Amino acid sequence: MKLIVDSGSTKTDWCFAQSSDTYVLVQTDGINPIVQSFDEIVSVVQDQMLTRAKQQFVDVASLDNVFFYGAGCTPEHSHIVEEALHSALGESVSVYVESDLLAAARALCGTHPGIACILGTGSNSCYFDGDKIKEHTPALGYILGDEGSGAVLGRTFLNGILKGTLPQELRDEFFEEYHTSQADIINNVYHSALPNRFLASLSKFILPRISNEKLEALVVWNFESFIINNVKNYAYAEPVINAVGSVAYLYHKQLEQAANRQGYRLGKILKSPLEGLLKYHFVNN
Repeated sequence: MKLIVDSGSTKTDWCFAQSSDTYVLVQTDGINPIVQSFDEIVSVVQDQMLTRAKQQFVDVASLDNVFFYGAGCTPEHSHIVEEALHSALGESVSVYVESDLLAAARALCGTHPGIACILGTGSNSCYFDGDKIKEHTPALGYILGDEGSGAVLGRTFLNGILKGTLPQELRDEFFEEYHTSQADIINNVYHSALPNRFLASLSKFILPRISNEKLEALVVWNFESFIINNVKNYAYAEPVINAVGSVAYLYHKQLEQAANRQGYRLGKILKSPLEGLLKYHFVNN
């Protein structure tokens, strides 16, 4: 049995799979070795994942391979996750730890070359040659980069709300729904522990009102900025953008508009990489 894992800082999906269409899914807290210690990661695996797997009658002892893809799994930090998984599951299990960007590339492109993007709370992108990531533009986070992300979309939206460049009816609806003020917003952005999540959460307000011309233009420009500053850096002949993540999935029509304006076509769009990863690991391995 294979365990295919898609982990972010907020949540982790553990997929115990006998085949690409026979599997059990378990969800736990997020794992990120940049911000969590070895002991904290072991605790998530032992106290949450193993407990919930047993509740669903998963025979964890039959595991052969673990393919863990996660946020923060850089070459400098991935060994922490590998050691934690061996500690919890035993040394006989083969463990492979890779980045969330490689997860996106394999899920979207399989073994074919292409441009792979992540558009969720944050954003990222690469050129994948069918085996490895060959080119990568640094994402830089929501302050210096992360164009196209939910966090930057939220930041741009709030700028329009507070500076009055978005329509008055939108501003009135926003303040009525959120019961907030400019001072509260500034406090949330500059003093809360996770301002990127707060900013990305504003998509819940934006999406139902996407028919508003000004609001849709803001979303399309967010994606165009992502393409201009990231995707256009890749010297790849086929102008096709593939993307995974909630923002890409929910705003795929606006992403397609942005892609077309910049001379690209929209390829595969996935809400989560798991479906593509299941296919990758059972068809190609």
